[in-house]
Amino acid sequence: MTSLVGTDGELKVLRKEKHMTKPVYTTRMEKRELEKNLSSLDIRDAWNIRSVLEGIKASFMEHVANIRKLVQESPAKRLVVTGIFTILFSLGASTASACIQEYTYEVKKNETVSEIAKQHGVTTEAILTVNGNVSNGDKILLPKVQDKKVTATVLNIRSKATTDSSIIGKKKQGEIVKVSFTKNGWAGILIDGRLAYVSADYLTDVKATADSVSKSVTKYVTADTLRVRSNPSTKAAVIGSYKEGAKVTVKSEEKGWAQIEYKGKKAYISSAYLTKTAPSSEPSKTVTKTDSKTYTIKKGDTFYKISKSYGISVSLLQEANPKVDATKLRIGQVINIPAITASDSLIKVEATIGGISPDGTVRFITTDGITYAAKAGTDGILNSLYDKQGKKLTLTVKAKRGEQMVITAIK
Repeated sequence: MTSLVGTDGELKVLRKEKHMTKPVYTTRMEKRELEKNLSSLDIRDAWNIRSVLEGIKASFMEHVANIRKLVQESPAKRLVVTGIFTILFSLGASTASACIQEYTYEVKKNETVSEIAKQHGVTTEAILTVNGNVSNGDKILLPKVQDKKVTATVLNIRSKATTDSSIIGKKKQGEIVKVSFTKNGWAGILIDGRLAYVSADYLTDVKATADSVSKSVTKYVTADTLRVRSNPSTKAAVIGSYKEGAKVTVKSEEKGWAQIEYKGKKAYISSAYLTKTAPSSEPSKTVTKTDSKTYTIKKGDTFYKISKSYGISVSLLQEANPKVDATKLRIGQVINIPAITASDSLIKVEATIGGISPDGTVRFITTDGITYAAKAGTDGILNSLYDKQGKKLTLTVKAKRGEQMVITAIK
């Protein structure tokens, strides 16, 4: 067996021949002597590190200056993704894990840098660092953020996009956060120039809520009966109806349909049968049966006002003017006023013909599922209806209060 003790009494160190990158030693004494010759860290090396960091900072500021010049000289306001704010945040208290989108913003008159900073979740110093001095009308580079409202009772703000990371703050229900981006269920938010994270599941859009409130207006129904539908389409299910003169709150209008709330649910009614003018409490003028005549539209006229002044229904007025858009009346436009007795009203309805009684009473079912009874105006109409039982037709019905309805035409 080979002895591990040398002649000088020192323990031997086995020499390693393979895969060695460090110096090898024969004895502990040799190792101690070699280590004495190694130089320790010199204080001058710290000055070298400082100079490297200053070089990095100088390069960064030069890059910022070039981007600033590009933004100021660019004639178009377009999205610029540079990562400057990402770098800036990385050098500060927080490390950005995603590139923050940036865009050009034109400073409004009398707008302060602190106001702009508050709107974008950054500090005044950060804006000045990236853009230099800021004046009215300048185009500056800012992080792109969107206001979101907290829906949770208490929402934890975390240092990283994980539930295992530390909680650095909290937001209460209804408070606003500045969201820069959303990724994997987490929203990156900016708080005084620091990037933090909250769960995106507990945020909602602020702008949509504000718009819906501001656009709500009160209107009144002009049709004899206005159907309420589940969706903005004539093919949608009928979930209710309003009578003439009913007051409704319209939240928004688009493509001829008004969005309302009906029995706590979102619903739709036709905009053509709505007016901002409240119905008059005075009794309508009565007219006797005369020949058809014309009327010239004046400022402020609507089908509702015209029908009231002539003592006829809106539906009858629309029937006499099939090519006239009731929502786009023009001053000087000429429309037809139908001849009708004040106590009569003609209504067009789509209905399925049901049974016919021996006395000639016809039952029909409208699209909202209601069954009505009416007399046929002529024997010819009655005979035609016998052949069309179970079929869907368009009926013109003459209605008089206190009397049975009469079918005057079929199609």
